[in-house]
Amino acid sequence: MFDAWVADPGASFQSAEVDGFVVGFQRLRPIARQVMYYEGLRVASSHRGQGVGGAMLRHAITEARGLGFREMRLYTGSRHASRIFTAAGFKLLTDCAIWSALRVEGGDPPRLAAPSEAGTVAERLRQDPALAAYGGVNPDWHGTLDVDASLLERLAEQGMVRIGAGGRAVALIRAGARRRLPVTFLAGSGAALQDLLTDLRFEADSVGLAEVTVHVPPAHPGLSDLEQVGYHLADDEGHAYVYALEL
Repeated sequence: MFDAWVADPGASFQSAEVDGFVVGFQRLRPIARQVMYYEGLRVASSHRGQGVGGAMLRHAITEARGLGFREMRLYTGSRHASRIFTAAGFKLLTDCAIWSALRVEGGDPPRLAAPSEAGTVAERLRQDPALAAYGGVNPDWHGTLDVDASLLERLAEQGMVRIGAGGRAVALIRAGARRRLPVTFLAGSGAALQDLLTDLRFEADSVGLAEVTVHVPPAHPGLSDLEQVGYHLADDEGHAYVYALEL
């Protein structure tokens, strides 16, 4: 991704140098009107623990604030990296464990939501406790946007929204799946959610993927539903952490 980030005119790619050598880099990218997305912080192993990462992060915060942004968000899968962000004042929005289930043959995949349904789906989600469990955002490493009608419409146009019977369960899919069908946001509970989760396993099989993975926060109302239809906590997959800082 390094070359793509350097060439992206819509983002700010920055590097840190020590004695003429690049020892770290990061990227800032606007994802909403007043929200800056912070991604890609990397520090060479030879220079970790020397304050390089903290200095880069502080520079990024200063730049985003100077550009008039109101909030900075980030996604990380590293528990250890979280320390540098909390030290800079970031607050945890959601901490999602990864649940997974193998594909299943023989059934129909879930229905794709139409862009015209975005407003209705968003209204239902506002009444679903799952939305609060996710901190109101979609924990997708491509960009942690608010789960609202605008996002749902955009993702529906890309074929990334799966919907259960009567709209009582919703799954948002991350683009670019290779071996797994990645669900970044899941809403609903009970029979509607169980049916959707099962249909996602059918979809994985229909498109030649090995399994379904789902980002699930610990306060999600559908934990028992996941277990009921064969999903399990994938301890080796880590977590997805989303942080936000008011600027």
